[in-house]
Amino acid sequence: MTQRIALVTGASSGIGRATAELLAKNGYYVFAAARRMYRLEQIRSDHIEPVALDVADEEAIHGAVDHAMSTKGRIDVLVNNAAYAQLGAIECVSMEAAHRQFEVNVFGYARFMQAVLPHMRAQKSGHIVNVTSALGKMTIPGFGWYTASKHALEALSETLRGEVMEFGINVVAIAPGLIKTEFVPNQLRLLETVLHPEIYGKLIAGVHKIVSHEPRSPGPEIIARAVLDAITSSTPPLRHALPLDAKLAVGARWLLGPRLFEWVVRRQMKP
Repeated sequence: MTQRIALVTGASSGIGRATAELLAKNGYYVFAAARRMYRLEQIRSDHIEPVALDVADEEAIHGAVDHAMSTKGRIDVLVNNAAYAQLGAIECVSMEAAHRQFEVNVFGYARFMQAVLPHMRAQKSGHIVNVTSALGKMTIPGFGWYTASKHALEALSETLRGEVMEFGINVVAIAPGLIKTEFVPNQLRLLETVLHPEIYGKLIAGVHKIVSHEPRSPGPEIIARAVLDAITSSTPPLRHALPLDAKLAVGARWLLGPRLFEWVVRRQMKP
């Protein structure tokens, strides 16, 4: 049986690292891509090959895909995971920072999808797993640019699924809620770089309150398991929100409607 080949982005920590390690334990050969090569070297093994990569570098992306094809001859799974969150009031986040948010969270994913699809079409099989967010289907004040990028990614994922399913390619969106990783601390550090007038003080306090539950959240292994289940299932899910509180929040947004859901969120954000 031909060994299955996976390419995982953002693999130096958190969800990406947990996914790379779990796939490797289950027989996949994993090209683990990220900018922090020293972190990737910690997980190098017979089944994990580190690849230094910035998802904003289109030439590097094609180089990574070409390397995988030239050495292994196929790519069965792409896990698009490299992302970050630029928090802050929409009024106050600079356009430069907003562009960077989309450059990584949307166009970085799209570059990889465009790079692997010709190979997956040729082999008439493949899985593309886009790690989106529970916020890809709802919004929270103070998370505007991040949620906008994840809404865009949800739309791209749904559209791509319809375009490539006839070629034997599955597209799955995995939508995490709060997960205990480095993600939230990195979010808060970026939030501190945004200058807000004093009038936004309550909003910023509310943002801190929302993410304060992160230390009690499940670890990234729950998402890694969801990825593995999606790529090994005969009927993979179209979209999978988890853990349970993320699934419930998405359902509540649909059931309550935008106005009532917004009221509930603002109540939860009150300092």
